[in-house]
Amino acid sequence: MVFVDRLLATLVHLRHGAAHDVLACWFGVGRSRLHRRTLSSLTPSIRAISAPERP
Repeated sequence: MVFVDRLLATLVHLRHGAAHDVLACWFGVGRSRLHRRTLSSLTPSIRAISAPERP
């Protein structure tokens, strides 16, 4: 998957809670590849960026 697809899949998963099977089908990849290469690598970065700042 190209970066844009990985980013989109991660954002859809975080925002809507889409199941891994559904996302894998939408993007034409296997479920394990989606989880291993996409969600697990981008989720921490996106959560860190979107976390509210503490005063």
